[in-house]
Amino acid sequence: MNIILYGKGNLGKRAYDYLSGADGIMLTGLCSDSINESDTKLEFADSNYNPFRVPVLSLDEAGEAYRNKEADAIILATDNEVISFVSRRILEKGIYDIALLPSYYEDGSYDIDDGSFEWIEITKPRLDYIEYHISFHCNLNCKGCSHFSNLIHEPRFGDYDQFVKDISRLRDLFWGISKIRLMGGEPVLNKQLPDFIYAAREAFPDADIRIVSNGLMIREDQKELFKAMRECAVFFDISTYPPTGHLLNRLSEICGKEHVKLTVTPPVNEFSASLNPAGTSDPDVSFATCPARHCVYLCDGMISTCIMPQIIDVFNNEYGTDIRSGENDVIDLYEEGLKGIDLIERLKKPMEICRYCSSNRRVFEWKPGNDPHMDDWIAGT
Repeated sequence: MNIILYGKGNLGKRAYDYLSGADGIMLTGLCSDSINESDTKLEFADSNYNPFRVPVLSLDEAGEAYRNKEADAIILATDNEVISFVSRRILEKGIYDIALLPSYYEDGSYDIDDGSFEWIEITKPRLDYIEYHISFHCNLNCKGCSHFSNLIHEPRFGDYDQFVKDISRLRDLFWGISKIRLMGGEPVLNKQLPDFIYAAREAFPDADIRIVSNGLMIREDQKELFKAMRECAVFFDISTYPPTGHLLNRLSEICGKEHVKLTVTPPVNEFSASLNPAGTSDPDVSFATCPARHCVYLCDGMISTCIMPQIIDVFNNEYGTDIRSGENDVIDLYEEGLKGIDLIERLKKPMEICRYCSSNRRVFEWKPGNDPHMDDWIAGT
């Protein structure tokens, strides 16, 4: 098989090294492509790295080579975030056999073999992002938690069987997902977390999968969790709230011993409140200024542009409010005739419930929220 490599950074270099020596594969070109003014075309970790002097082709030349049967496919080994955009550019050049090397192979933690490459189903789009509640409750209970975790008074977990069904349904709609965040609440509270990890990775080999945790519940003896994360190339995203800050060295040591990666946020010393229970906000303005407008949320067969329409009942039940989601705010994944591209377009639009969120967000100091009050979530005037 004759292959053209569209590579960048250390991931591109690792793909080059593997493809150059793989049985049955001839690396016939490197695709040099500029996708914006700041992109200096094809760059490996060393911009001069090309020991086998493989010809460097423009994207137009790569398309011509494919049409002339001088190349059988193109392989992407570039930034995860631009895969959807780049694959569309390649399709526009008439190249229909496209595979990618997932981003978690970049640093050498995982060995590359023929099964590492994921072939793109060109009749489907790729979803940029999705998040899912492994646990709805939390051990930390921040004041004004945007997911209302401190209003969940009894342990509440995601439904594993439904998740498996739903993640399979998403695979029917999309060839891949750029990022999957398994979160909460505190996801480590759910003893089934390893099972969710295996299910997510089996469905989407290409995804950047993260466990979003405050880190307080991570311990050395959670061997099954670490095993699942290692085997599935899943990382921790640690939210650095004040109680977490002094634990970062210990967390780094634990994860280092278990060969599990973690990233940490900058210190989170402030939260913000945005609810407008009167429902008088302009939905377009609220949506345009909302930091969560791309946080696509999955729960029990339903998907929405953000989490709010699917969990507002928690707030309503606690405080007797009547904040209502619109009829079309939540989309049934099993809706007859639903297509991935249509779902993406629907998720880009403001929801009716956006009128209950104010663009005038009230910022306050982070605190524990074990004694919550309705005002904790109400925006400024």
